[in-house]
Amino acid sequence: MGPRDVILEPNEKVLMATRPLFLWEPLALLDIALLVLSLFFTPIAPPLALAAGAAFVLLTIWIIVKWIPWSAKWFVLTDRRVIARWGVFNRNQTALLLDRIQDASLARPFPLSLVRDYGVLRLESAGEHASERISGGMTGGPQELAMTGATGFYRALTDAQTPT
Repeated sequence: MGPRDVILEPNEKVLMATRPLFLWEPLALLDIALLVLSLFFTPIAPPLALAAGAAFVLLTIWIIVKWIPWSAKWFVLTDRRVIARWGVFNRNQTALLLDRIQDASLARPFPLSLVRDYGVLRLESAGEHASERISGGMTGGPQELAMTGATGFYRALTDAQTPT
């Protein structure tokens, strides 16, 4: 499953699509625990129930505020380009042609690399168009894409760059 509104060229095929890392499951479990604590302590200790309820509301709002932009951010590999798409109201898309990528490297920082194959893909372009950038998903630099499924994305990228 990938983004529905990525602009592709005619006859361009999507090889892989992935997203940045967002660990929403532990946050959702913590949110549910806060709700249960709030309901449990309502008859016993109303101030504690109020504090747990307030924490539940704040965490719920924070999760929603962080989830909305995350859900709009995608990294797409096609047979011609690497595409970054982001933005909720102002949709942005930038791409780097595969034949302009001179170097691609993958860093898998521990312990996040153990979660959903997280990694940071660094792309470098060369020549006349060396200033080309993929700016979506920046971590430390304009050509660093922090994503889940990084090993598969890197493998598919190197396969797509290899002439047949």
